[in-house]
Amino acid sequence: MRNVGRLQRVLYLSIVLSVAILCADARADNVRIESPSGRVVATIEIQDDVRYRVEYDGIEAIRSSRLGLVFHDAPDMTTLKLVGTTTRSIDEKTIERVGRKSVYVDRCVETTLQTASVEEPSATMNLVFRAYDEGFAFRYEIPEGSSLAKDGGNFRVDSESTEFAFGENRDAIASFVKGFNTDQQGLYRRVKLSDLKADSFVVKPLVVETDAGCVALAESDLLDWAGMQFAASVDDPSTVVVRLTPRDDGQGCVVRRAPARSPWRVVIFGKTLVDVFNNSDVVYNCATPAQIDASWVRPGNCSWDWWAPKGTREISDAKLREFIDFTAEAGWEYTLVDAGWYRRLSAEERKSASRNLKLEPSKNLNIPECVKYGREKGVGVLLWIDWPDLIHTDMRETFKTVASWGVAGLKIDHMNSHSQEMVAALTDAVKLAAEYKLLVNFHGMYVPTGLERTYPNQITREAIRGNEYFRGSALPLGHAATLIFTRNALGPSDYTPGGFRNEHLETYKPLKELDEKNPSCRVVGTRAHELALCMLFDSPLRCLCDLPSSYRGQPGFDFLRDLPATWDDTTALAGAPDEFVVMARRSGASWFVSAITNEEPRKIKTTLDFLDRNAEYEGTLYVDAPESDKDATVVAVSTRTFRAGDVVEFDLVREGGANLVLKRR
Repeated sequence: MRNVGRLQRVLYLSIVLSVAILCADARADNVRIESPSGRVVATIEIQDDVRYRVEYDGIEAIRSSRLGLVFHDAPDMTTLKLVGTTTRSIDEKTIERVGRKSVYVDRCVETTLQTASVEEPSATMNLVFRAYDEGFAFRYEIPEGSSLAKDGGNFRVDSESTEFAFGENRDAIASFVKGFNTDQQGLYRRVKLSDLKADSFVVKPLVVETDAGCVALAESDLLDWAGMQFAASVDDPSTVVVRLTPRDDGQGCVVRRAPARSPWRVVIFGKTLVDVFNNSDVVYNCATPAQIDASWVRPGNCSWDWWAPKGTREISDAKLREFIDFTAEAGWEYTLVDAGWYRRLSAEERKSASRNLKLEPSKNLNIPECVKYGREKGVGVLLWIDWPDLIHTDMRETFKTVASWGVAGLKIDHMNSHSQEMVAALTDAVKLAAEYKLLVNFHGMYVPTGLERTYPNQITREAIRGNEYFRGSALPLGHAATLIFTRNALGPSDYTPGGFRNEHLETYKPLKELDEKNPSCRVVGTRAHELALCMLFDSPLRCLCDLPSSYRGQPGFDFLRDLPATWDDTTALAGAPDEFVVMARRSGASWFVSAITNEEPRKIKTTLDFLDRNAEYEGTLYVDAPESDKDATVVAVSTRTFRAGDVVEFDLVREGGANLVLKRR
């Protein structure tokens, strides 16, 4: 009997301990979120603060990391209690006319946590999470009626507490810039997480190699909010933190009226960086769907008049008509007139508060007549405009005027900021441009965050160190191979490829060192390498950099004649940053395969298992020849028949490339 009594007491103590443990778990309020196939599993922990951790294929990729926003003159919104949860499954398809694929599949599980401040229960905030098989995303929502909105119904965010904890000094790929407000054209280079400091400015994407594979940190749906950059945590150098861009007026980082939503903080997963590129649709899928009827938006290839030295660049009717004639011959859709077609505003005019100045076109250029000439030849004309000039005009009147001339779109330059005010102003500009059926190509701009989905007339943008840098110095070897998997993964990239004055590094000279009377820019890389860049970089408005005199009669130019600007399917096949890339794209029934290498010669084998097995294809090769090792302008062109399953071996010389165009018979 004594043993029975002792057993009863043990059972009683066990029950008490179990109840205590259950109560402790209840206070923790853990929420588990799984992607549709379970590849991504996130756990949200709400206890003393709000934290999350994420596994990819059963391996921890992001360790326990803090979440939260810091509001001005408001209760602590990093210490929250869970009020309720809602979960839904998303399985949608979007047909896209202007992208790297024609169908985007948005498939995820979305869970919203309704939370409230422990200090002040009326201060409410929603945390929204999406688990994709390819990634993870979350955002903050301030609902209507939250007491966070105090000042005339507005709330103010001073900073963000979001972390991405990796636990160790991992290998990474990062692009460092000098401050919050830059053109975001820095180099992406291999670093250690310890190279990030608390005062660093690192732009998106930041790629980190983890035990689970590669993790790329990005942003989507940046609308009327401060853009984010990355730095290291003061407390833990292996933890990455978000830095919000301060407002221009000094009022914190974000001032909004509720209800309001932050951008999505996006995590893209992949076993390799090639997988990260192929999984980067998460950025597009998280962006707000199209807000305009974009049926009039016409993608295409574009000639460009700026590649010549500035001192000898002619701005005249005759020169523009020459470019229009060449563009029509090439079968391209557009020509771009860059800086010089109007009088730039003086420093005094730019300092003024006026918003009613008018841009004065050059007396040597009758734009309406040239646009009419282009229309007769099937060529649209695009115009460059400097943002500091544009904002001193009545923007609606300016857009209305250029649209009345028949101009097809604008290249708007030198914003160099993603403060909340600038983000809102640029979104308004794109929306206004759509009213007048104007395309927009942003330069001096932050990296893509999905705006091309929301307003498809924002057809491409810069935020990339492209071919124009060859005017002054050579780009690092392997630079393009890194960009394809980093910056280019996030959205359209106006890299301005297509240079036909091809050199190897040892003979390259910048413009200022060339002895010719009227020199044109050189690029480092073989002709086949440069052709491949035109295919590898995504840009529905592909601006091809070189001059008509450089293109006419040159081998390989027919590749550019037939190269689509948008695609039905895109797949990175192989590659490594700083080293090489191989990619395949489909347009209709035709396939394009391109590859590049760095300073190392490389043999690349590709199996054509993506072709239709019931078809035969006529393939045209544009590849390096043995002579390309000495003369970078040499490209070997040949044709042969291919079928599904055939293996193609590309033999790339140093700084070389290869291209295969497969047309179904």
